[in-house]
Amino acid sequence: MKAFVIPRERIARIIAALAAEELGARFKRHVDFLTLAGWSEETPLGAGGLALSKSERAACARRAADFFGLDPVLIDAAGAERLADWARAAEDGATRSLTVMRFTPAGRDSEREACAHPADEVFADAAAAANLLYGRRRMISLVAPHGLLGFSTTVLTPNLLRIPCLDARGLSPDALGETLAFGDVLVATPTLWRYVIREGVLAPDNAMGVSFGEPMTSDLAAEMRKAGFGAIREFYGSTETGLVAWRDSPDEAFILFDCWRRDGEKMLRRSPSGAVRRVKAMDILHWESERSFRLGGRRDGAVQVGAVNVFPDRIAETISRHRFVESCEVSADGRPGGITRLIAHIRLNAEIPPTEQTAREIDAWCRTQLGSHERPRIYHFEAEPLRRDDEPSA
Repeated sequence: MKAFVIPRERIARIIAALAAEELGARFKRHVDFLTLAGWSEETPLGAGGLALSKSERAACARRAADFFGLDPVLIDAAGAERLADWARAAEDGATRSLTVMRFTPAGRDSEREACAHPADEVFADAAAAANLLYGRRRMISLVAPHGLLGFSTTVLTPNLLRIPCLDARGLSPDALGETLAFGDVLVATPTLWRYVIREGVLAPDNAMGVSFGEPMTSDLAAEMRKAGFGAIREFYGSTETGLVAWRDSPDEAFILFDCWRRDGEKMLRRSPSGAVRRVKAMDILHWESERSFRLGGRRDGAVQVGAVNVFPDRIAETISRHRFVESCEVSADGRPGGITRLIAHIRLNAEIPPTEQTAREIDAWCRTQLGSHERPRIYHFEAEPLRRDDEPSA
């Protein structure tokens, strides 16, 4: 089990990411990317750091405890002042007994429950990823470490490979380019990969790119190879299922990892304990063989914005509660380059003028009611309600 020992510094960053997500989902308190990247073991829980209120502190401690399968009392012991104190408690508890871990889907609301996974299955996911990344000298990560795929791939997998993992979320593009070295593997979501490529980051010899969280597109993969990433691995999975499959090119089908097999329209997963469970993927899978498939659309109506699943119907329902709004529908606009924007189609109450100021007021309200990935980027005021099968207006 030594390969799965998590350094305290990494535990602190996991807890920081969990806290930031909890603050956003439950308290509508947004923590910007650079602030989060700067939170470390030494960051205070109170003033000058996370600045947690009593209720926020309790919620964040509970979220950290759930992640590691512990009692919240063990995390937030009396006298805890820094993230290091919570990390130490999590490290001690996880070392004694880590049998179940809980991961919450990104973009969920405060009422959705976390997904429980046996720890041995999470470790098995890391081993599967390690088999495909063997030979790398170092891992550079741009993804948060608290999601199931991020945790397996960027926290546990480097332990198995016995390589260091650098959390690069706070680096500028220039600093990232200077950091990359021969034999590195850079891990990012497609949204972050587009940013890396657009900023002109070039890879050294023998560098690999790993992607997950959203489907990779052929044009993005081509740009990554032009930038010097000669080898690319794309992983498929979700918080609900764990790591399921992989491929080397968007033009290829995904291939199941060894612990999975097809079972009609569902899949069977065999855990290291020998237990078998039947699973339905979150996406529609078009099977090409018993061990390979291509992705269809989501089953639950979610769309992905920056590797976060958001639900247009739920967003529209929230916007419809604004005092200016009679009705609302939200659509997703897939732009060239794979960037997805949300567009709100709004029918205003009769006395409200369709002005820029009206849009600004609705947007300001959305900032208090919706997560950053859920906020529409465009507001269209419609004379009549938009039918669901209509194209978005220009």
